[in-house]
Amino acid sequence: MKTTFKHYLISKGQSQSTADSYEQHNTYYHQWLAAQKITITQASHRDILAYIKHCTRQHNTQKTIRHKLTAISHYYQYLQQQEPATINPVTDIKLQGIKRHHLHHILEPHELDQLYQQYPNKTPNQKSNKAALGLLVYQGLKPEELGKLETHHLQLRAGEITVPSTLRSNSRTLKLEAGQILDLYDYLQHTRTTHLKPGRPDNQKLFIHYCRFSVITESIRTQVMKTNPQIKNLQQLRASVITHWVKHHNLREAQYRAGHRYVSSTERYKQNDLEGLQEEINQYHPLQ
Repeated sequence: MKTTFKHYLISKGQSQSTADSYEQHNTYYHQWLAAQKITITQASHRDILAYIKHCTRQHNTQKTIRHKLTAISHYYQYLQQQEPATINPVTDIKLQGIKRHHLHHILEPHELDQLYQQYPNKTPNQKSNKAALGLLVYQGLKPEELGKLETHHLQLRAGEITVPSTLRSNSRTLKLEAGQILDLYDYLQHTRTTHLKPGRPDNQKLFIHYCRFSVITESIRTQVMKTNPQIKNLQQLRASVITHWVKHHNLREAQYRAGHRYVSSTERYKQNDLEGLQEEINQYHPLQ
């Protein structure tokens, strides 16, 4: 049975919302190709440039165009699984002039710890959110990685958590902080079960959600902003953690902890090259 493009994306670690977005972008691309009387496999590098021009005339921002190109590139990779000879015309195309943003404040370790220690911990939702926040401020997880964690990834006896790989990141096993372990144990043994709906099977997700996962991450963001108004988004927490890893560990160790596929991604976090962080900080993709 032929795998659909959406199923292919999800199998590669993309969230449902990202898969939906990429599928929609490819629908527009197919419609444009049809209007030009070009088949998907006939499209060339020049055709992609023409499509970029078309998107520009439609007043798409460069960020939107870049997102569309990413979606199209994934589609060609999907086709290559079925027919290896398929050429990906998006390869080597890079948009110039994308506006860079100023880097948000990099939090010090004590500021990250303060976010965790001061997070409310009374209601089941607050306890769940605090457990998730700990993985952001101590292990530097991406917000979207939280929704992919399952209970077996947490090894409390060993004081570790294994973060599974995605399309964009490598798997890694990270040490938990001592104070974090107690909260995670309490969450796993008592709080998590309160989130299970009667009659619904337990899907073993570490953080149970029956709605868009972005609702949970947005709730966390809103609360931590009350503690520290300098926080703009949750990727800022990850950027802060990695910056300190790079400062105190060798580059390969920092790369492993961050789950970066390429060491060049980690090098951007060097103190003398912080400008390279702006894209990761400003591109937050909520998980469904």
